[in-house]
Amino acid sequence: MAILGQIRKRSIFLIIVIGMALFAFVISGVFTSNGGFSSNKPIGEINGEEIDFEIFNMMVEQAQTVYGLNTINAVNFAWNQGIKNQSLIQELDKLGIDAGKNQLEQIISSDESIVLNPLFQNEIGLFDFNKFSNYIAQLKTSNPTIYNSWRLQEENIISLAKQKIYFDLIKSSVIYTNVESNIQYHLENDKVNIEYLRIPYELVPDSLIKIKDSEINSYLRNKKDVYEIGASKKVEFVYITDVASDIDVNNIRTNLEQLKDGFNQLNQITNSTEYVEGFSSVKDYSEFIDIYSEVAWDSIYKTKQELSSDFSDILYGLNVDQVFGPYQDGNFYKITRMIDKKRDGNLNKVLLADVAIEIIPSNESSNENFRKASQVEFDANNGLSLNQSDASLQINTFESFEDFDEGLPGIINSRQVIKWMYDDDSRVGDVRRFTLNDGYLVAKIIEFNKTRLPNIEDVRTEISQILIQNKKYDFLKNKYNSALNIDIIAEENNLEVENASAVTQYDPILVGAGVEPYIIGSSFSLEPDEISELLKGNNGVYIIRLLSKEIAEEINLGQAISNSLSDREIERISTLIPEVLESKAEIVDNRSFYY
Repeated sequence: MAILGQIRKRSIFLIIVIGMALFAFVISGVFTSNGGFSSNKPIGEINGEEIDFEIFNMMVEQAQTVYGLNTINAVNFAWNQGIKNQSLIQELDKLGIDAGKNQLEQIISSDESIVLNPLFQNEIGLFDFNKFSNYIAQLKTSNPTIYNSWRLQEENIISLAKQKIYFDLIKSSVIYTNVESNIQYHLENDKVNIEYLRIPYELVPDSLIKIKDSEINSYLRNKKDVYEIGASKKVEFVYITDVASDIDVNNIRTNLEQLKDGFNQLNQITNSTEYVEGFSSVKDYSEFIDIYSEVAWDSIYKTKQELSSDFSDILYGLNVDQVFGPYQDGNFYKITRMIDKKRDGNLNKVLLADVAIEIIPSNESSNENFRKASQVEFDANNGLSLNQSDASLQINTFESFEDFDEGLPGIINSRQVIKWMYDDDSRVGDVRRFTLNDGYLVAKIIEFNKTRLPNIEDVRTEISQILIQNKKYDFLKNKYNSALNIDIIAEENNLEVENASAVTQYDPILVGAGVEPYIIGSSFSLEPDEISELLKGNNGVYIIRLLSKEIAEEINLGQAISNSLSDREIERISTLIPEVLESKAEIVDNRSFYY
């Protein structure tokens, strides 16, 4: 059992190292219904293979247990992991990549918990795969349950072995030539020393620049791939919280005051008024708590540090039988009585008793909140504003770009609103009232939008700033290029000529100016004492004077550099491959029907 436990633990570790799925049943291919499980309820498809709902839900539950994720985040986590890995599994099958005993032995032999186990070592203390195989074979008859567990782990390891073969094939194809290595070597090691003048864009007044709407529209169309907005659905909504009103809270405080000091009540049997002793003087405080408190008595002595209330100093300092309150502690109002004090070892401890009443809305308040929400729903269904009946209600809007959005921002348990928005039967103008954890939400669908460019007003500031910088560069270029003198321009604009030393193209940062790859790259094209033209940078317009250029000495490290660059590229490609395979897969996503 211990050996198989270690196998199970280490197989998960191997999965993490290779960077693939964190779930064994995904690795072995049971993410889809072809993996040995059947289901009538596919939650989606990947390249025609149905994704089994029951297995997927197991992955969701595992993500919640292991990582403490909420339902939607766990669903997204399981989906993303499953899709990436199933895409890879399908690619391995398509390429005919398989693994056998040799690959299985190679992976198992890399696990120290198995290799170092004396059960699987030969007479000279080395791991013997045959001994391990014989042990597994014996389990088939001696413990079929453990053997079946091993078979599942074996499938996982074989799947890992296939992935290793696949990535080894890719690694063998990643080669940097000496020419490419030499280029990278010089990018990292060639250096320049320069003087530069940075003319901030702010130096040219914005008042000199005019931006037309036609220019913004033209820029938007040319940068369509940057600014295009995906399809979306938009709702407006009001949220009516169902919480205790000020009157409710005041009533709770008043009731606790009576419980603290004692009160008169009518005896229904004798039809006479009788006095009920208060918490501060009642002798059987335990029975009193059972009758009047909504929280049971905790009869444990506590130190001052163990008192969680904001009033712990006051509570700890009470005299025996003294009562404090009412006071608010979280979502409760309490009165607290000091029952006893004692010395426990080197610690002073106290025994407190509470009468606690939860701060919840009264029936009257809840009925009023429900009535208000129902009126809002009625008004909206009749073409009126959501706050027609109550101008104090705030109307919010939310635009959803994804049918699996977690919910409305700041509104707990509002996933159901998103599901309604994306329901096949939903239409613009539809209204619905939702009962949520702490109130009622009334929503109205106001827009269904196709993929589009944003409204000009939504991007005016951003694009105008880009166009203004372009025009300021043109303005300065027209002003100075005919008589370019770095010192005169600096003096004229009360600017300082800065120095930058040992600058490389691999790390294109100008100290005091920021990241400027184009400016630094341009400096390498100059000869010593040559002055550049005006150059447009990220943080201003520049003039550069090259002081000196240091070309790194040619050294015979081509192969070492090639290996280093290849390792970098392999790491980059290994990360990208699952994403590329996923992007090319035909995916049907039905998650929103289930969660």
